[in-house]
Amino acid sequence: MAANLCTDHRRRIKHSLGAAESYAHRKPRKHDAEMALIRRGMALAAGVRTVLDAPCGVGRATILLARMGYIVTGIDLGKGAIEVARRLVTEAAVAVRIEQEDMVALTFAGGAFDAVLCFRLIHHLPTAAHREEIIRELCRVARRHVLISYLSPWSFTSVRRLLWRKLGLKGGRTVQYVTSRADIARHFRQHGFSLVRDLAQAPLLHSLHLAVFGRDLV
Repeated sequence: MAANLCTDHRRRIKHSLGAAESYAHRKPRKHDAEMALIRRGMALAAGVRTVLDAPCGVGRATILLARMGYIVTGIDLGKGAIEVARRLVTEAAVAVRIEQEDMVALTFAGGAFDAVLCFRLIHHLPTAAHREEIIRELCRVARRHVLISYLSPWSFTSVRRLLWRKLGLKGGRTVQYVTSRADIARHFRQHGFSLVRDLAQAPLLHSLHLAVFGRDLV
């Protein structure tokens, strides 16, 4: 396996079945809002038939994408997550491949997928170097589009979480790294992708954004 910088997010990989099962039971309102955000993003990704969901976790977005009519492959490094994702995919009766892959050393060929979705990962990476390592691989295997979520610093949620952390309150104990839209776009420009649209789950209130990038035409 290639040497890599990313170690922070690996502590959150769901290797155990218990951790994966717990994550699968997300609050319905939160789940629905996140899936609606992905739907909005995919509507902006033209000419897409095949999609890589990386990482797929327990398959929440993977199942959504399959139901939207895409040919989907979900990948994750966590054995527990893969086991739960495969079970949920079977229960949902959708045709989806779930594979174990390392995000910093994907085994897929360049341009193997029309689009790549990277949802709820980047905010676990503490530095630009960590983000670059992941984004480079996403761009390599994406033929047309990359959709990536991030947490904006310019929201009520982000400011509140920062305040809680400074005061040592319970709400600030979970470490989530915010990233500006400009910083995200800078990574993608290095690999020939331009921002198509930046979508906010709830502008200025919630920190979750989904940025849609398209490969530049040469």
